[in-house]
Amino acid sequence: MTPNESLQKSIQLRDYFRIDFLKGLYGVFPYEVIEKYDQKKTRDRIYSCENTVLTMVYSATQEDKTLQNAVTIFGRVFEDHSGRVIREAESAIELERKVDLENSQVRRGPKKKYKLKISKSIASAEVSSNTAAYSKARTRIDIDLLIEIFKKTRENVEFKDSWHGRKTYITDGTYVQMQDTKELRELYEAKCNDAENPEGYPKALVQAIIEQGSGLIYDYALSNRRVSELSLIYQLVESIPKGCLLLADDLYNSYAIFAMARKHGFDLIVPGKRDRNFKVIEVLAHGDEIVEVEKTRQHPKWLPKEELLPAKLILRRISFLSSDGNQTLVLYTTLLDKDIPKCDIILKYYTRWDIEITIREVKTIMDINILRGKTDDIVRKELVAAFIAYNLIRILMVQSTLGTAFSPKTDIIQKFFESNNDVLMDSRGRVYTRWSPGRYGKAENKDLGSYHQQ
Repeated sequence: MTPNESLQKSIQLRDYFRIDFLKGLYGVFPYEVIEKYDQKKTRDRIYSCENTVLTMVYSATQEDKTLQNAVTIFGRVFEDHSGRVIREAESAIELERKVDLENSQVRRGPKKKYKLKISKSIASAEVSSNTAAYSKARTRIDIDLLIEIFKKTRENVEFKDSWHGRKTYITDGTYVQMQDTKELRELYEAKCNDAENPEGYPKALVQAIIEQGSGLIYDYALSNRRVSELSLIYQLVESIPKGCLLLADDLYNSYAIFAMARKHGFDLIVPGKRDRNFKVIEVLAHGDEIVEVEKTRQHPKWLPKEELLPAKLILRRISFLSSDGNQTLVLYTTLLDKDIPKCDIILKYYTRWDIEITIREVKTIMDINILRGKTDDIVRKELVAAFIAYNLIRILMVQSTLGTAFSPKTDIIQKFFESNNDVLMDSRGRVYTRWSPGRYGKAENKDLGSYHQQ
């Protein structure tokens, strides 16, 4: 077997692995990102860069997210296809030998060797059930590679859903709990009101921007829970596409946030639950006014000092009665286009908000209320792997509805995703499942002792 044939067998195994391991996600995974990165590889490993990334993404879709389950599934798939490739290669060599024996023509040169030349990663048909190798492989993966794959997933869908020619995004923040390790405790301050465990568990804030309609996670940021959501959205504003529309809650009714929207070329709609001083510049209709708002004296703590704010901003203020007629509600927006009527803006914010996916729902769907990693590096990789898996599922949903009467806006994923279950955790913050019967702890309204007796 020539080196070219050996390479061919390696590629064949890779393709088998991709199809069997990712199954339905096979056709939408951006392999080209890994292939470009893999050109730099120096060693032939069973847990190659691609195999490790695929295992991490696939594990994110599983109810049992333990390392042991990931290794077990990987071993089964790898050994099946590795053995298949070897058998096919051996059959090809045997056929070649048979053809040569039947050929009466004398062959010159050294005696031909019918030897199986195949990479070590294929020849090692058995994968150890020990999780150490996979754990080290996850550590070797560059977080920037995973982030690049994540960014590619948001480009792999063509969902033509616009509002007055604008794509719409929603931003929101949510908290995730982490394991009780020294490193995570130092980076993500712990807090708990439980008298039995006053130190509590480390928590982090995840801020996300989600594309309305497709449900794709467009961008996100992770930080200590003491950091404001406004500080995290400031980190993300440069990635928000120009000319789009961003929906947010009353927390984002901030002069500085309006100024950032103006600076970076996107529009914003937020509810005005708090009183704001303004001067009416123009009345467009009843309850629809162009207003001038002056900068507050105090510079926001979350905004860098070098970020200078304009002295005044021109906004649109819309007021209307609540559905029961007992309350006057207010919206503020940077949309000054008079061709967009007041009623469209109200409907856009209030009638479509409740049916859209938020980061809180994604957190529950992907079962990342509690992250399993014990270091900051693995926590960040675990989070982005979950978001990659989620986006790939969303892409499939969009593709499957193109040209049909169905829409990916419906809650299909919430109804059929199997990971939406109680998370069991012991007193040290370690997550376990029914597959780990040796640990005891508590789940929500459920004691582990009674759980095992059921």
